[in-house]
Amino acid sequence: MLNQFNDLASLKLGLSINIKYAYKLCDFKPAYGIIFSDYLKNFEYWGITDIDIIFGRIREFITDEILTTYEVISVRNDYPTGSFMIFENNDKANWLFKKSKDYEKIFTSNKHFCFDECNFVHQYLEGGGDIFEIETEIESMHHVLMREMRKESLKAHFDFLIIEGLPGKLCWNNGFLSFKNEFEVLYYHLILYKCNIYSRKKHWQNIPNKFQIHKHIIIKSGIFSKLTYFWIENFSVFSKKLIIRLDAFISRKIICRKATDLESGIFNNGNQNRILNKDSENNFSLSFSEMMHSFVIFKSIFKRNIYYLDKSSMIYYKIDKNKNLIEISKDGSTFKFERI
Repeated sequence: MLNQFNDLASLKLGLSINIKYAYKLCDFKPAYGIIFSDYLKNFEYWGITDIDIIFGRIREFITDEILTTYEVISVRNDYPTGSFMIFENNDKANWLFKKSKDYEKIFTSNKHFCFDECNFVHQYLEGGGDIFEIETEIESMHHVLMREMRKESLKAHFDFLIIEGLPGKLCWNNGFLSFKNEFEVLYYHLILYKCNIYSRKKHWQNIPNKFQIHKHIIIKSGIFSKLTYFWIENFSVFSKKLIIRLDAFISRKIICRKATDLESGIFNNGNQNRILNKDSENNFSLSFSEMMHSFVIFKSIFKRNIYYLDKSSMIYYKIDKNKNLIEISKDGSTFKFERI
């Protein structure tokens, strides 16, 4: 499938495209109007989305008035949403990506740049920052859209219509998605739910007409489901966190089993690095940049491929089967850092 995409994208964009892994497709999302133009001839609009989305009633939010007023529609107020965004199907909107001075570099590289959004500066923008006042590796679509809007040459709509993270208290009822039974939302993005070690994954053959989305479990209505929810949220997650805390304390403070079985290297996730270093005694330490303090690494006594830092109880690490570094936060969130 990737070979077919590479051939089509190369033909439509006039570049040599040769992506190796599916996640790189995210960088091409703003160009889908050109790449898949043959499939879009009879449509007024086209859009991008992700596969880890639970949608509510889309047309309650994306109304005819919004569609006819704006050329690009994002469902966050602070940056473009690669998980769901709509473009008017015309040359102006379809070729917007070319207004980034870096688009050729982005498309011909196998590196993921988060081009469809903001080149990984999400937290800065969520805090109210200006994309033009922070250094980024490339010009992202956020740069493009903001620049065009300030020139008044593009009508783009930014509004906060979605829920991410692990808020719980979501209910999907015959297509109606609500939070706290008070606020209707466009969709829930499972990006952090699916990457949390405490979350229970659901594999329903037939999706029920109604279900609840809690912090770590998705359940149907019924007494058994409610008992399962009560057990997971009040006992199971707590006990797992307690075991991790005990393991970390014993491994770091009592047994003091320093890690000697790792491989030095640099691991990357977006614009962040983790650096593993080995000293003269074959003990390993981890730093967040070449200029920052290094943390001594201790190996877990009870769990295979789990490692703790000497002065941090907020995060710990796992080495996966591909020898990538998985960072695990206190709340169970995971972030994969790939060896470079």
